[in-house]
Amino acid sequence: MAKTKTKPAKNRGYKVDDDEPIPVVPLPLDPVAPVRQRDTGMVLDMEGLGGEVASALIVNGLRAYLSVVNKGVNLVACDRAHTAFVPVKIEACKVGLDIKRDEAKPLVEAHGVLAFLLDDGGERWSYYLPAPEFMEMAEDRGESGLRLDVDDHAKWLEKYEGHAGIKRAFAKLLG
Repeated sequence: MAKTKTKPAKNRGYKVDDDEPIPVVPLPLDPVAPVRQRDTGMVLDMEGLGGEVASALIVNGLRAYLSVVNKGVNLVACDRAHTAFVPVKIEACKVGLDIKRDEAKPLVEAHGVLAFLLDDGGERWSYYLPAPEFMEMAEDRGESGLRLDVDDHAKWLEKYEGHAGIKRAFAKLLG
């Protein structure tokens, strides 16, 4: 076998002295361009509720299309083949599941779903209720609309909560 010799590292022409401070030269600042503010006058889902429900539907195997109107249906859910559609109305609530009667009535005829996002400040729950069943169970509160008390109907609402609620409320689209 041939012997190989290792050569010492060559000095590349510079010497580093650890005691010598390296001068810091400030770079000139680029002029700050004003940031263009987003025009939120055309955004209909300012709170992101439609995006939240749409994401939950997509995770569970459905297609979701956000509506371009700010009255009535917030999104339309459909099966993967795009052959069956269900209108969805989204409501954000703090105490009970509240909705105006005029907003819920058209969904009964269309066999739509009411998506309630209940927020008590710390936690958030979602309920996906078929509109006809909600109308049967809800309490009529006169001009303030309809309300389904969560505590009074906790046992019944369990099957419509979260992902299980999506699977139950949208069974005809998933089947």
